[in-house]
Amino acid sequence: MLCRICNHQNENCNLYNINDKMFGGKENFEYFECTNCGTLQISKIPENIGAFYPDNYYSLSSKLSLKERLLFRLRDYIFYYNFPSFLVGKLKIKMSNLSLEAFLKLKSNKSAKILDVGCGEGKFLRSIYNLGFTNITGLEPFALKEQTQPFPIYKKRLEDFEGQFDIITFNHVFEHVEDVNETLKLCHELLQKNGQIIIRVPVKDSYAYELYKENWVQWDAPRHFQLLTRKAINILSNQNNFELIDYYCDSYKLQFTGSEKYKRHLTYQTSNSVFTKSELKDFTDKSIELNKQQKGDQIVAILRKI
Repeated sequence: MLCRICNHQNENCNLYNINDKMFGGKENFEYFECTNCGTLQISKIPENIGAFYPDNYYSLSSKLSLKERLLFRLRDYIFYYNFPSFLVGKLKIKMSNLSLEAFLKLKSNKSAKILDVGCGEGKFLRSIYNLGFTNITGLEPFALKEQTQPFPIYKKRLEDFEGQFDIITFNHVFEHVEDVNETLKLCHELLQKNGQIIIRVPVKDSYAYELYKENWVQWDAPRHFQLLTRKAINILSNQNNFELIDYYCDSYKLQFTGSEKYKRHLTYQTSNSVFTKSELKDFTDKSIELNKQQKGDQIVAILRKI
């Protein structure tokens, strides 16, 4: 089997049959593990992949009430202006915005041209728009319709889009991309000189994967076409004329709550009330510690065009 990441031809590799645990589907999908870069990837992408994105799939759902919108705007201001933790520490933890935190680490000026690929309803873009970033654009091929205000969201694929940008973001989108090498080539063309990419993505070389294996919540078969490793991200960067300038873990308690539900034959939508308060606290504390050890199951990778 040919690895779509590093082009290694695998003759004897581990195979896994994984069903759609998020929605309780019975059909199994074969994944193989590359013996070179370690990436888990689906052997054959379903032709009807759109059928596996129901209306309640998390990236395209959840309308917010006015109260929720105001609270989230307050949260974003707190992160942007870096209020001291002793004043707002609990709010920062309870209402974290990992996409915004990753973006703010770049310390971009507000005139930067930003493209968010696979933006869903535009929650991340709205966060940075509220902070004064107005030169922003979203791409969402599964959008119900395009929008122009307060910022444009186009119902297009990356290969059908033109423009020049300073920053391109993939907030848990890269694992859904069929050809990641081609995607990085397209990004290279769309980026200005020294432009940067933020990739937030689940990674296989993590504590949660080793603990849960087939019950790991990040499989998300068949929607996740590949589950990368840190080595694979380095390979992708080098193959496509990028420099990997930084990466860090931003995993959280989902790696335990979601995986434990699957282990117990429950669906993703099952309420976290199946866990005790003590268990949930332990999951959060363990996630924080794993991030410090670079063993979390999600990372933020920052790539710069060279």
